Amino acid sequence: MTAFLAHFDVMPLFYGLVMFAGLAYTWQKLITGKLVSVAIDVGVFWLVFSLHGHSMTGGFAAMVAAALASMTFPFMLRRAFR
Repeated sequence: MTAFLAHFDVMPLFYGLVMFAGLAYTWQKLITGKLVSVAIDVGVFWLVFSLHGHSMTGGFAAMVAAALASMTFPFMLRRAFR
């Protein structure tokens, strides 16, 4: 029993949940017509994923960075163009 728990890794499950949440969030924005936010998501994801060498860790970092950027950048852009 102890050997099983020592080798049980939940990070792939967590990685999958974060990827699903990011894709669902981007899909919802695409359907509702928030195209600037979708472009920010895709751009930040591509940039961070490229900088991290196209690795699994880079994909995770890129998905988190894209989600954070799409939550903050549109507000910053709105404020800048007032």
